Amino acid sequence: MKLTVAEYLSRRGLPADWRYASPFGRLAAEIYRAAYRREPRKAFRLINGRFRRVMAYRPSEVHVMATAWDRYPRTNPAAVPAPRRSSPRRTLARIDRELNAYVSGDAMRWVPSSEPITRHHP
Repeated sequence: MKLTVAEYLSRRGLPADWRYASPFGRLAAEIYRAAYRREPRKAFRLINGRFRRVMAYRPSEVHVMATAWDRYPRTNPAAVPAPRRSSPRRTLARIDRELNAYVSGDAMRWVPSSEPITRHHP
């Protein structure tokens, strides 16, 4: 009997209509293609009242979905790459670029004169 992604996810404790099932299935198909150099088999399943063709795997090919389970970030938080932290130098350079784009350069070049301060009244 062939096993689909929805059936595999149900076995793993997730609902068959899990919102990330489609990307998970695409990853499993990609892993299958890399391993077997051909397209995964297909099977018809009733989805939302219509029969649709979905990827299906033999019991001997279930390791493909187990590998996808280990690689997919929604099922394995350790598969998510750590966020890159920018260095302070890069951050300061970015802030300078943004400020220079926002503020005109003339405002930063004002030099006070040595003349006494006067008030300008209308």
